Amino acid sequence: MPRYFFDIDNHKHVNDDDGTDLADDEEARVQAVIFAGDYLSDHPAIARHGARFRVAVRNDRGSVLLAVAVTIDEPGDSSPL
Repeated sequence: MPRYFFDIDNHKHVNDDDGTDLADDEEARVQAVIFAGDYLSDHPAIARHGARFRVAVRNDRGSVLLAVAVTIDEPGDSSPL
């Protein structure tokens, strides 16, 4: 089973050095979305105007397969999405 690594960027970069065995890239994609949601749920204070949070998924060869990125924009903010 392939191993995937879920790295976090939230004003600092944290590498996942352990990884998780998953069936394939599609399961890694689903788990990245779940992980991002769980992390934000566990750390609601990071959800502030202008905040950016990212989970990047690497395979066992070190290639980034995808990233889930969340940007917080509050009403009245004039910056584009």
